[in-house]
Amino acid sequence: MEENKKSSLLKSTMNYGVMLGLALVIYSLLLWMFDATFNQGLSYLSYVIIIGGIIYATRAYRDQEQGGYISYGRALGVGTLTVLFASIITSFYTYLLFAVIDTGLMDRLMIIREQALYESGLSDDQIDMAMEMTMRFANPVFTALSGFFGTVFMGFIFSLITSIFLKKEGDHPELHYG
Repeated sequence: MEENKKSSLLKSTMNYGVMLGLALVIYSLLLWMFDATFNQGLSYLSYVIIIGGIIYATRAYRDQEQGGYISYGRALGVGTLTVLFASIITSFYTYLLFAVIDTGLMDRLMIIREQALYESGLSDDQIDMAMEMTMRFANPVFTALSGFFGTVFMGFIFSLITSIFLKKEGDHPELHYG
């Protein structure tokens, strides 16, 4: 029975993670097509998409797989695993975007970072040192990996919060022993 629950959890979170990952890739492609990839305001909308995906996946799992009940811990697991699977897809897309689709995108990112450093009021020496450090990690693999870990971390934080509201514990038949 426990093995079947784990299989159900993984299957559900993988399916919802694929859907969330594809939604994030489509949104990112739209940003890229409209030359808004580095628009900070529009990038926050991806967090809204992630939160919506977590809520959708957790509610669907709770209502369809758990008979309408879910503990806080299970809800946290559903949300985090959903984002983990979505992050695999988005990281692969990020690598392709920077390495194949638009190889000049990394250069544009470096220009934006350098402008931000100038606007922060740092000296030229400090900016040169910061840009030298940044250039060491400016490659598609590092960008994809940091995006993966950053998205999983944010998904975990969002899941911590959404699970508070999505948990529904009660007179669940599996909680009776004996």
